[in-house]
Amino acid sequence: MTDDPYVYPGTSILRNRRGITDPVELERVERLLTTQRAASGAPTGDFDFVQLRAIHRHLFWRLYDWAGEIRTVEIAKGGHQFMFRQYIGNGMADVHRRIVAAKHFKGARIDALADQVGRIIGHVNYVHPFREGNGRTQLLYLQQLCAVAGHRLALPRIRADAWREASKCAHTADYAPMSQVILAALEPMNSRGKA
Repeated sequence: MTDDPYVYPGTSILRNRRGITDPVELERVERLLTTQRAASGAPTGDFDFVQLRAIHRHLFWRLYDWAGEIRTVEIAKGGHQFMFRQYIGNGMADVHRRIVAAKHFKGARIDALADQVGRIIGHVNYVHPFREGNGRTQLLYLQQLCAVAGHRLALPRIRADAWREASKCAHTADYAPMSQVILAALEPMNSRGKA
């Protein structure tokens, strides 16, 4: 990571507004701040790239100057390369096109919704538009998409290890684990929008 402008020189610690250089402390503060921001609600929209960037900005602006901005470096995790940065806009435009074509999955049965949005979120994860915080941003985006479709996504029912494993599988176009993780957290809403 020596050429990574997002980190402090000679480290893998992300530059941050608070000047935190201890990785454990940075993770603690990041979790605290993003949890507070998520609890305050997140920006909504038409499930386009503007909305995804607004959610990321909402979650991370108190810690990172680049919150909501498209990453300027190539990134990989666990030997898997994420989408090259010059294609990020196109990748998210394709996600938006698919959501609109599916009429935002309104009225979909829970199992069908889980299957379809598992593929969508798997693709968003592959695009990985931000230097950090993609997973937390995706979860709020997914929660909002499920609500528009008429179902509640109970985020506390998604285990972090299962989400990470499903994300890895989706990277190789195996979307079944992602759909299963989502299905386990979905609940139908009544006519008043409550589970």
